[in-house]
Amino acid sequence: MRPAKRDDIGILFLALDTYGRIGGIQRFNRRVIAALAAISMDKGWERCAVHIMRDDQADIPEIAPVAITAFGPRRLGFIFRSIAAARHRRILFLGHINLLAVGLICKLLAPGMRLVLFVHGDEVWNDPAHRRMRFYEPLMARALSRIASVSAFTANRMQHAFRLPAERFRICPNAVDDIDRQPNPKRDRRNILTVARLDPHDRGKNIDALIQAVALLERRNVECILRIVGEGPLRSELASLARELAVEDRVEFLGHLSDVALAEAYAQASLFAMPSSKEGFGIVFLEAWLHGLPVICGTEDAAAEIVTDGIDGFAVDPQDIETLAATIAMLLADPDGAAAMAEAGAEKVRSRYLMAHFKGNLEKLIAELP
Repeated sequence: MRPAKRDDIGILFLALDTYGRIGGIQRFNRRVIAALAAISMDKGWERCAVHIMRDDQADIPEIAPVAITAFGPRRLGFIFRSIAAARHRRILFLGHINLLAVGLICKLLAPGMRLVLFVHGDEVWNDPAHRRMRFYEPLMARALSRIASVSAFTANRMQHAFRLPAERFRICPNAVDDIDRQPNPKRDRRNILTVARLDPHDRGKNIDALIQAVALLERRNVECILRIVGEGPLRSELASLARELAVEDRVEFLGHLSDVALAEAYAQASLFAMPSSKEGFGIVFLEAWLHGLPVICGTEDAAAEIVTDGIDGFAVDPQDIETLAATIAMLLADPDGAAAMAEAGAEKVRSRYLMAHFKGNLEKLIAELP
């Protein structure tokens, strides 16, 4: 490794699976890597290094300014190589709370290094339904120079659970790429879209509440179809609920879709709904806005921090099926009002949540590290 210049910053980013799996944290990690590459090029810094556990090297794309090493199942190789690499870096970014112990070892061997942890949601809420805080993590977290949270909601939850000072936290929201959306005459005014993984720990997405709302709307003769994009073990459970409520003909399971097919599903929908209680941010709402849809989110998580109730969507208590159904019916009955909400959301995305904003937030974070 060449000697660092006085104004050079050596950066190492440690992450769990990033390119070999689909999910919110994985997409966030990819955006971090792209932003670090762009910042390093702009500043003329040495190439930042990225170590990824659980991805295979075949999963990794070519990103010229970034040296990425994938370790697959070789956990010990990941740990020892990361510790060795960190001793020559000034900043170590951690992509998940589960990497905190590795980061602490690196910090002990290189005390002058700055340690930064990215946090996303329920992994740091100390909620037994998702992930309980390990007893040793609050002590380890004191070694962190900064904690970059995707939302104030998650930052507040972690601050109280880990008993950390508020000044340790910075907000680094997620981001999306803008799209060139064309008006679509095929948009179905009955069509409700939701997009979520259907893993057992994703019950908090409350897709079952949407199915219950559809059943209530059917009894009130409101025409609608709920289309669910996503795959996982919960699919059979949700399908059983639809049959039990006699709305199986009004609930469509689309499974996992390609990017092109997903864009078409957005284009055919009239609104996006996911009254979740487990969102650490809610990137799906940004995507829905860019595709021209108003959104319905829950009131119990960070989504209500992203969605401005009554302006670009509605925040609804996921347990209140009556209000959820009424909100859906209102948006379906008022396409002009729904379109205005979607446009307000799209303007919000373009002013706060694009890649340029993400890069700027990360650059600001790096600049303020002591």
